[in-house]
Amino acid sequence: MTFDQILERTKPYAIGLVVGPFAAPIIGFNAGWITTTTASTLAAETARVDALADICSTAAGRMATASSSTDLAALKGYDNRARRDELVATIMADIQVPADVLGKVSTSCSRSLS
Repeated sequence: MTFDQILERTKPYAIGLVVGPFAAPIIGFNAGWITTTTASTLAAETARVDALADICSTAAGRMATASSSTDLAALKGYDNRARRDELVATIMADIQVPADVLGKVSTSCSRSLS
């Protein structure tokens, strides 16, 4: 085997060795194959907030059906924001929500009721 044949056979490997370390991370991050710690932490927090906000809005629906004084349709709109926030605060007192997501859960619950 001559040197030219060896060079011709190893050329794709040499190109891959040079281009690969730069191309692999770029392709991996852009295709979503690599998840950063921040992205996974944010996704977990969003899932917690969504789950707790669903519990809150379900509890608000139960409270509205249990008492005839509260009607969820009457809480719709910007003008009834204070009444909606009072209802959410009442419900949030009964639900054990971690302090780090309490504000986000309250806001999300209030928005789901509007």
